[in-house]
Formats: sequence, C-alpha cells, structure tokens
Amino acid sequence: MRDDCISVELGIPELRVLWQEESRDRFEVRVMYRREAVTCPRCGESTRKEHDRREQRKQDRRLRDKHVYLMLLKRRFRCHGCGRVFTEPDEVFGRRRRSSSRFREYLGREALHQTVRRTAQKERVGEGLVRRCVAEGIGRMLGAREEQETPEFMGLDEYSVSGRRLYHTAICNLVDREVMEVVEGQGQERVKEYLDKLSRPERVKAVAMDMHEPFRQAVQMCLPGAKVVADKFHLIRHVNGAVDKVRSDLQGGNRRGEKRELFRSRYTLLKGSERLRGWEKERLARLFVGYPELKQAWEIKEGFRAWYRETDRERAEKGLRLLEQQIRSSFLPSFKQLLSMLTGWRSEILNYFEYRITNGFVEGKNNRIKTIKRMGYGYRNTDNFRLRILAANSGAEARLSHLLT
Repeated sequence: MRDDCISVELGIPELRVLWQEESRDRFEVRVMYRREAVTCPRCGESTRKEHDRREQRKQDRRLRDKHVYLMLLKRRFRCHGCGRVFTEPDEVFGRRRRSSSRFREYLGREALHQTVRRTAQKERVGEGLVRRCVAEGIGRMLGAREEQETPEFMGLDEYSVSGRRLYHTAICNLVDREVMEVVEGQGQERVKEYLDKLSRPERVKAVAMDMHEPFRQAVQMCLPGAKVVADKFHLIRHVNGAVDKVRSDLQGGNRRGEKRELFRSRYTLLKGSERLRGWEKERLARLFVGYPELKQAWEIKEGFRAWYRETDRERAEKGLRLLEQQIRSSFLPSFKQLLSMLTGWRSEILNYFEYRITNGFVEGKNNRIKTIKRMGYGYRNTDNFRLRILAANSGAEARLSHLLT
C-alpha cells in the first residue's frame, strides 16, 4: 500500500466508495448506493433481493483540478410481492443521466464567465449538454420566481434578432427596472397576449413606447386605464434627423471646399447648446451667417429641447402650439414632415408632462441584448436567446446569468 496518499471526501454521502484510482489527469472511482433495501414502484413493498448489477460511467465535478469519473454499480431488485424487476432510484445523477446534478449546475455557472464551447472543451463534454444545463438552470430560476406584481409603469420597445428581418419586443417593468417578458415579433397580437395575462392590469398608470402604432393599439385594448407616453428621446431623434437633413441638403454631397465646414459641423449641430464649447459656438456662428436656414433648423431643435423642461401639461400645450407655428412659418420641408407625427401622437407626447417616464431603461436593455447577441455570435435558437435576456435582469443576474451561445 502506498504511504504517500491522503483521503479526500467525495462529497456525495449517498454513495459508498468501493475502489479508486488516480492518474495524471483524472480520478476513476467505483461507487454504489448505500441503501440495502428499496421500495417496489408497483406494489410499494420493500425488498432486499438483488437481481443483478450493471456498471455505468458517469462524470462528476473536478477534484484537485482533475476530471472525476464515477463507475456506478447500479443494481436491479426483484420484488417478493409482485415479482417485478426494477432499477433502484438514482437521486445523485438522475434518470438516464450521465453526469451528476452538481456537475450540471457547475457547467451552468461556468458559462457565466466563458462561452459554451470553451466550457465544453475544458470539461470534456458536449456543447449540447452545456446548453441544456444553462437552459435548465434558468428555467428553474424563472419557475421559482414569485408571481410578479403588476407595475405602475411599463415600457415597450422592439429589438432586432436577425438583422432587419426579424424583431422581438421587450416588455419592461420601469419601476423595478427589469425585463418582464420577451415576445416574438413587433406586432400587436403577441404584445396583447402578454398584457391580457397581467394579474392586475388596472394598476398600470402609464406605458412608455416609441411611436409605434401596434403597441399603442395593444395598450389601448388591454390597459384602458393606462396612458400611453411617447418616448421623448424618440421625438428628439426625429427632430435631430430633420436638422441633419437640412445640413445634408445644403451640403449636397460635397465635403470639400466651401461645403467642408457643413460636414465638419454635423455633430456640433446636434449637441445641446448648454454643452457647446467656446470654439464650437464660434463655428456655429460662422456657419449660421452663410446658411440662415440652418440657423432656423437649429433654433427649432433647441426649442424642442427647452420645451421638454416645462413643468406642467398646460404650459406644455401652449409651448407645443408655438413650436408647430414656428415650423409652419419656416421653409424647411424636413421639419414640416414632423407636423403629421405631432398631430397623430399629440396626446401621447403631452402625457409625458403627467408621467415623466421614458424608454431610456428599455433602450439600455436593448443595447445589452445586442451585446449578448454579439458575444454569442448570433443565436439560432430564439428560445435560448429569450432565456438569456430574462436571466440578465438586475435581480436574476446575480443568481444566474449564463451565456447561451
């Protein structure tokens, strides 16, 4: 017997170690369950009569940075009462599983820090097993989560799953700042299906969204007591686009000569006036002398930014009428296209001054979703993608946030 060895606890008290061997990169251990009698699943009678044994090779967590393989002597028993032959229960590994439960949980945790492929290569298992472990772990987490209280404020926004061809919609809780659900598509039906399932829809006071008509219709049908709030950043983005269109038309595709300054000022024009540096103000002043229509577009843009700082809805309504009048009196076609949007979404735009909520958090989540997609080099399985997004919530992330790549 070797006299330079120590014993290390296996950590599975249900199993009895019969034999072990250590090599350069692995432990091989023969084990069996400690039980002497089992209960027949058909008649419920206890029996000790062993019918036969079969050895099964199963994988467990590493020990001292070496792979551990357990050769389980799995027994079959014969019942004295009904004569049936049955296999003893397998609590440590699970029915028809070739790895221990704790090893599968470990695989899921490892995927938090590296890709599925890397985890599979490191642990010498298949990528499919790692993906299943991750999906099972997230599924258990989501299933154990208590039924969510319907929030007072929600947000809706779509994100691209596959380029510009396929979109999904994220439904967010703006109070607890987490993703409530991800539904397929960006249409009305799927969003409506989810909103119909809310336990207390009357609690919802307002829903923030981009100016997307299917979302508005879904909220109006399912949450009649909630007000739709048009996201202010979405409107400002349209205004900035109008300013840039004026600049682009004046530039005419020429980036050199006298048009060079227009191209170089494209970002300065969109910056808030309070954040402009001295040299940027001088640049704009020179630009406005030669292009008065550009000055007019910039002043309308700054007017919208200042308008969003109004303190109540009544003052905001008056300010919006003045802005609309300023647009009508201008000779800027790109801005006049905004008038139809301001008319069609007028009430929703003004609702911001009652419930000052935005889709900023939802847009941030969309950026996180894009990061998840890039880290996974895309997702063929949209169900895995959905689980990964739900697991990336602020509360859930600390418990389980794996990369389903």
